[in-house]
Amino acid sequence: MDDGERLMTLLRSADWGEDAPLVARFLESPYAGYCAGALAQLNRDALYESNLHGVGHIVRTMCHGAMGAMEEGCTEGDTCLLLDACAYHDVGRINDREDTEHGRRSARRLGELTGRTGEELAEISAAVDVHARDDALLPQILERYQVQDTARGTLLAKLLKDADGLDRVRIWDLNPRYLRFPHSKAQVNFAKSLYGYWQASTGGVLVPDFVRKWKALDEYGNPVPSSDK
Repeated sequence: MDDGERLMTLLRSADWGEDAPLVARFLESPYAGYCAGALAQLNRDALYESNLHGVGHIVRTMCHGAMGAMEEGCTEGDTCLLLDACAYHDVGRINDREDTEHGRRSARRLGELTGRTGEELAEISAAVDVHARDDALLPQILERYQVQDTARGTLLAKLLKDADGLDRVRIWDLNPRYLRFPHSKAQVNFAKSLYGYWQASTGGVLVPDFVRKWKALDEYGNPVPSSDK
């Protein structure tokens, strides 16, 4: 089973509890198809190889991005632009540590990886560049890439930031206050469930070792009693 099929199988078959209406609405919408199509075209060889920023993170970020586009009523064209940004936002990584420059390195590769040119390339390049930087720098970065449609460029950048941010559940460090859209904040529980189901289906650990040490958690994400820390 490839990663796109895995995602769609989980969305159709897992128990989503209180998020079931959201998942059903997504699956019944064209946005699920846009996501599946983008996943089918994903160049996996270009992705950074990592348990934290590798293919699992990318697939989940694309799912969150497609859901965000649905909530914003994005056109098919804008959604596909966003999914390109979600797909390749980490290809410039050289390690898993905090690195504000990896977005810019990733942006430099978007033309070759997506085939986008002109305004479309400028918009996704700006979005990918700024995804690892402070929001306050967004106007400056849009100007750097000479984005003409700043409204669309801003929307794409913020949707990418939230899609990427929602998958911070994988390091047990998602603060919903930093999400930009109300629908993103409402999607936090879904993000946690999706990560859990994904790890279970791939045999991945739920809590990475460095997170267990950093957050003093057990393998299931429960706090370790102080005497055992």
